[in-house]
Amino acid sequence: MASELMWPYIISEENPSVEGYLKWAQDQTDPTFKLKYEQIFFYLQAIINFRTGVCFNRPSLRIAARRMFAPIWSARRHPIYRLIEITDEEQMLRLKPEICSLIQEKIVTSRSKLLDQHQGHDAILEEINKALKSLIPPIPTQRHWEIAARNCTKFLKLRTNLFNIIGFSESETHGPRTRPNFIAESYRFRVQIRKIQFVNPNVDNRIFQNMSRDWTLSEEMKRFSEIASMKRIEFIKAKLIKKTSLDIWHPIPITCEEADLQKTESSLTRPQILSIINSLIPFLDDLDRSRFRGLSSKSRIDLVNILQEIRNILAENNINNDGEI
Repeated sequence: MASELMWPYIISEENPSVEGYLKWAQDQTDPTFKLKYEQIFFYLQAIINFRTGVCFNRPSLRIAARRMFAPIWSARRHPIYRLIEITDEEQMLRLKPEICSLIQEKIVTSRSKLLDQHQGHDAILEEINKALKSLIPPIPTQRHWEIAARNCTKFLKLRTNLFNIIGFSESETHGPRTRPNFIAESYRFRVQIRKIQFVNPNVDNRIFQNMSRDWTLSEEMKRFSEIASMKRIEFIKAKLIKKTSLDIWHPIPITCEEADLQKTESSLTRPQILSIINSLIPFLDDLDRSRFRGLSSKSRIDLVNILQEIRNILAENNINNDGEI
């Protein structure tokens, strides 16, 4: 996608340059080009920078990448990550500078002692947790966890020795992959993008749609970064300054249909919202269903947020089911 975003500039300039492209890109007004430019060169680059900052233990790069990506948590519905990000920023501001610097330097660890193989402590703990889960029953008790944690290293060595004796390998035994490699897939993707002129801002009569032309994107998506940043600022003010909760909160609608739905819900009464929620709850699994009880005592604002949360859960379940198929 990055190459295709640069292609219209390259073919239109006799002497293309990096500085020239950056100026040319900033002058473009096509909403599809601007949206993809932000997604690739802002948010995706922030992910790459964050990973590099972790691997090489470069705190400044890691912090800059986190702040660049932070509006995403407020753009859609990511309340937990949004709260974690703001709480972490608040905590760092309250600490003494030398303590803050020490935390940023020691927040990653290289178990191999190589300078380019640092890991975040949460990733390390997840690996340890995965190893512990392989040593306990499917439905463990607290006692099982204690035994596995206290004897993890011994159990893993014993398990490895036993597998070596019986000639068992834990590696995957599937046949060779039949999927095309990344390079082949990348070429096919670029051919498709260039064929339909998806990100070419010089094409006339362009419609703000997704690549398959199935959905027309909302007007809010044209100002995605601007709205996301505004939502983040509103959340910071409500959380840290006013010490209050936000009123009805809506994610940035992706399609026109989603935008129209948000406008319709803003005029719904409390009983109508409760009725919609009750009609969706039976489609949740038992664990999620148990979270949404006692709704009759909730305020209208709370019910609107709960309705959005239920829809997000159902949408995520549908995506997971499609992936399994």
